[in-house]
Amino acid sequence: MIKRGANAAKVAKVAATKSCPDGKEINPLTGRCVNICKVGTIRNTLTGKCDKIPSANNGKKGRPAKNVAIKKALSPRKPLSPIPLKSPISPISSKSSKSPIPSKSPISPISSKYSSSSKPFELYYPDLDDPEFTIKIANNKEFLIHKIPEFPVINNVKEFDEVSNKFCGKFDKMLYQHFVSQYISYRTPYRSILLYHGVGVGKTCSAITISEALLSSQTTSEPMIWVIMPQSLKNSFKSQVFNIDDFDIFENLSNQCTDHNYIKLLNIYKSTFNKDNLYNNNKGIKEYREKLKTELKAILKTRYDIFTYDRFAKYINDNYSNKIVENKVIIIDEAHNIRSTNKKIKNTYLALMKCLEKGVNNRLILLSATPMYNEPRDILELLKLLIINDKRFKIINDNKKVFNNKTFNIEDANVIDLLKKLSNTYISYLKGKNPFTFALKLNPSNSGIKVLESAPTKDLNNKLISKENLKWFQNIDEDIVISKLGEAQKKIIDKLEKLDISDDDVDVDDDDDDEDAKQNNNMKLLQPMNIVFDNDIGIKGFHNFFSKTKDTDPIELKYVDKYKNALMPDKDNEHLGKYSGKFLNVCDFIRNSKGIVVIYSRFLLSGIIPIAISLEHLGYTREGTNNILKNAEIVSDKPIYDGIATPKYCILTSDKKEYMGNTKIDDLIKIINSDDNYNGAKIKVILITPVASEGLSFYNTREIHLIEPWYHFNRSDQIIGRGIRNCRHNRLKIEDRNVSVFMHASVNDDNTRESIDINAFRISTRKYIESKKIDKIIMDNAIDCHLMKNINYFPKSLFKLDNVNIETSQGALIKYNFGDEEINEPKCPMSTDIKIKSSGFRSEIYKHLLASIKTAIKNIINIGSDSSDSSDSDNKYKYIDFETLKHNMGDDIDDDILMYAIKNIIYPNILINNKYITRYKNGLLINNIETEKAHKIIRYNNDILIKTIARSSRSSRSSNAASIASNASNASNASNASNASNASKIKKVKKAKLEENKKALLKMIGKLDIDEKDINKTTISLYLKINAAEFKTLISYILKSYPSQANDEFDRNIQFICECLYRQGILIKSEDIPSYIENTNEYIGYINMFNENSEDDNTYIQYNENDKKLIKKYKNYTEYLKHIDEIQKTRIRKNIKLFNTTTNTEQNVGPASKSIQEYFSNRINNNVYIPQDMTDEKTAWGIIVRSKNKYILKLFSTGDGKKTGRVCETFNEEEHNVFIEQLMPTNAAAKKVKMKNKKILCSYIANILLNKNKLVLFPMYKPKM
Repeated sequence: MIKRGANAAKVAKVAATKSCPDGKEINPLTGRCVNICKVGTIRNTLTGKCDKIPSANNGKKGRPAKNVAIKKALSPRKPLSPIPLKSPISPISSKSSKSPIPSKSPISPISSKYSSSSKPFELYYPDLDDPEFTIKIANNKEFLIHKIPEFPVINNVKEFDEVSNKFCGKFDKMLYQHFVSQYISYRTPYRSILLYHGVGVGKTCSAITISEALLSSQTTSEPMIWVIMPQSLKNSFKSQVFNIDDFDIFENLSNQCTDHNYIKLLNIYKSTFNKDNLYNNNKGIKEYREKLKTELKAILKTRYDIFTYDRFAKYINDNYSNKIVENKVIIIDEAHNIRSTNKKIKNTYLALMKCLEKGVNNRLILLSATPMYNEPRDILELLKLLIINDKRFKIINDNKKVFNNKTFNIEDANVIDLLKKLSNTYISYLKGKNPFTFALKLNPSNSGIKVLESAPTKDLNNKLISKENLKWFQNIDEDIVISKLGEAQKKIIDKLEKLDISDDDVDVDDDDDDEDAKQNNNMKLLQPMNIVFDNDIGIKGFHNFFSKTKDTDPIELKYVDKYKNALMPDKDNEHLGKYSGKFLNVCDFIRNSKGIVVIYSRFLLSGIIPIAISLEHLGYTREGTNNILKNAEIVSDKPIYDGIATPKYCILTSDKKEYMGNTKIDDLIKIINSDDNYNGAKIKVILITPVASEGLSFYNTREIHLIEPWYHFNRSDQIIGRGIRNCRHNRLKIEDRNVSVFMHASVNDDNTRESIDINAFRISTRKYIESKKIDKIIMDNAIDCHLMKNINYFPKSLFKLDNVNIETSQGALIKYNFGDEEINEPKCPMSTDIKIKSSGFRSEIYKHLLASIKTAIKNIINIGSDSSDSSDSDNKYKYIDFETLKHNMGDDIDDDILMYAIKNIIYPNILINNKYITRYKNGLLINNIETEKAHKIIRYNNDILIKTIARSSRSSRSSNAASIASNASNASNASNASNASNASKIKKVKKAKLEENKKALLKMIGKLDIDEKDINKTTISLYLKINAAEFKTLISYILKSYPSQANDEFDRNIQFICECLYRQGILIKSEDIPSYIENTNEYIGYINMFNENSEDDNTYIQYNENDKKLIKKYKNYTEYLKHIDEIQKTRIRKNIKLFNTTTNTEQNVGPASKSIQEYFSNRINNNVYIPQDMTDEKTAWGIIVRSKNKYILKLFSTGDGKKTGRVCETFNEEEHNVFIEQLMPTNAAAKKVKMKNKKILCSYIANILLNKNKLVLFPMYKPKM
């Protein structure tokens, strides 16, 4: 019988891993499939039996499952310290996860139907069906700490710059990125989300943050994170996980999305990483960096599997036709590409549907800045995937008409209601137009350029357009820059409209599907709206103009004599203007442009290649390879740019060597975004096709040209987002932080008749209007509407500065007024009845915010202590009260987090820029330490300082901060010979003992299997390989000399060992016992695993249901579990030791003391018990127990009857092989281990058992994590 406790979380775990045939259900006690209870009865989760359903009058209907009852955690009186090396938590091994959510829980979050009707039971995390879901999320303190605070009123340009620089200084994850990683985490029941975040705000980093928090600390047979994305984005994604090449010095290496995580995984140290002046001649450092990149690649392969759309569909069909996808984090980047209507990627959509329908415990994260990509109803395709992953099929069944209808009426009340409901629970919304971090988007009309002023009244066939359909022009936000058709264009377009153009002449460089447009012959006519080649267009026409000068790649051309200089952008009507009025216009804009210019076209030979040739006529050269036109004749009036001797352009398209040569997109991006290219000095013009329209960033862009329209605006938004991105213009002055967007269209001489280009704009605007309505619904109802409101809406009242003078890319000087119109303010759901929930708010919930808050505090401390009056310059001490500190940090900051961060800064004895910080009363005392004496500060002096300050304050209550500081200074600098002598002796003794302990620990570490990638493996090694004496030395070193910062490999090993011991409940942190003020270090105590009592405190008591004496003594299994639990608590009370730093001694804790109460309130008993009867077990179980001065592994083998356990090393080789085959039947590594000695083999078996939650480790009580 399986006896893992009565905990409902364990019941849910069994339910999630096993399904039963019709007419059967899982017995929660045994895990077996049994007959469904008869009508009128319900299965008891404690006994496993069918009990009668209580009557409605007894007030006990529908007791909630135990695992949803979240205990109220103690609010820490003291700030808490973070774990120095936080290994990711496994979704598979519940041993590693202390979340109230079971590791393999049913996908549907807990439903309100399980709540008691007689006694209201409010979940800590609201149910997805809760009508006030977003309100409750916003009022849950766990999420509320990520609310974007209100911005300060901006009175002048200087204040604007200060806020901008604060955002765009050192890399720091944004609050919205932290929010989504907390929303999709092991603590929450939520499994699915769409990040509808604007282009350039960091969606990829958000997804990586979620993934890294969920990643397992042990290796698995295949990567846990699946990423599905276009091929062109794979390298960019990997570099966002961790990038080595872009950093020269170690100190900056953590300024990445994954912070220090991969620095630790790769064991990177400052001494071996930094580039110096001799780097180019230092072969060793170069080789080391190459080795790091190789190791990084190997690590990423174990954690991430990155699929293209096609490969994912094939992978699922080949590997999961008869398997269930479980415990995966599935990220789909540019998710709008995954649509059932997209013929190219339809198989991917179906494969995804298949794996989500049958999948278990998977997280689904969709990323898109344009979820209504082609048609407004595309949003439903994405929402459907999220619903299916959560197994909420009823929503789809109840709304079949909406989901199955190819037409989409946004005015339909049912559609609106459905969108509101699904936005409420599935969509995180971020507009991505923060004026402090994003460049302003300007229209060409701001520079005085001629644009379309009214819509043509006749369509392509010269028929009148209805008044209703003419309204499109009022709803378009951007200007349309118009160009008259060239003479050659006019002649050929009339002719082509009547012909069937061969697909061979269409040279689209695009992966887009867009059925509507491809079925429309007008799409083919977009090419001649760009350019014609005398009497032909497209591929055929281009080759009529040019001939190749060589057969090798990249392409090099010369004009056919008849068309010499045809694409020269001069005023001669026989050259470029004859064949393309639009391209001549573009070249004129480039002549006058300031800064970097991006030009986008869907076409190669009717788009970017002819423009490239025209640029070469203007004197441009191509970056990284030869010019396309051999010996191009330069125009007589070639443009001259300030600070650029020879302007350059580059091409970013598919990997066709014909056009790219040896240049690679990644290499060109590095040059484009380099500091030296902020003004276009290295590469001024960037020519791109759709391949480069997603996932890339162009820094300091000043102009974006969209050469032709398309049949929806989302492609345009994607292109614009390449150049207008978060903090990508901060290298420029505020007057230059703007981007002019040119949407080009060729028009007829008859301005009352639509051209092909204008017709495309009209069609796309119809979709755009509907998409804007959907966008508004989502914005007002998103999960994080309340939390993100202040970054989605910047009212004009925020900006008190006068209209700002700015200069456009074309050199025009204009006045600009910052701020959003009132109509754009999100209207979030409101409720006055919901109170802030903080019952589950603990330090581990906000540790991810510490880094940025600590940096801010340090900056304030430095400024506050350095900016003093000259009259006070001799005073070494300054005082900052907490209220002042909080005000400077922003009054919205949570008090618990602020105090936690302060503690992490000042303890233990940390110097900040030669300033020694101590807490005094309601503030901080700052002591400026002389540089040469900084390393001499010891705890002894600190104790004198604190005591002296206390005495000083008692004797003079009216003393101000300055006089208190002065008294403290005098006391701490007293040169009493006796004290100095004693301190010196103490220091020498401590140092000698420290060195002795360190040598012993080095020896101990040498025999351990320390693997930072596998916390369980290291944990097993600690239990099985250290003896009582080594344990005592290790604990003593941790409590007295724990390294808060890892300066070398020894420190890092100690930090990791601490993490292992803390997770198993051996070490105790200050946050576990907040009232214990005798120790302010991170680790304050431990459970003595080698007690001196004759009784073996690790004796394991098992429950035997056939033991009549036990049955008689204890009513049932639950009562007996309480008995075991009390035994475990008693043993912990006897063996808990706390370290007093003042007396430098260990202290026993009273069994009824407050410390004990606090300790158990922050611990949880996993209730993992070895089955007494192993008959139904498929694999062995294990327990590590004490044997004199060491610990050993006992195994309980499968088979009939009672098992008492046997020491692992006493089994023979055949029996060991059976254990391994049961545990890892298909693992090749396991088969290699069989050949090794018994100690190694037993350690390996223990590791597998721990991974599978089949190993008992003492103490039984573990930290709540």
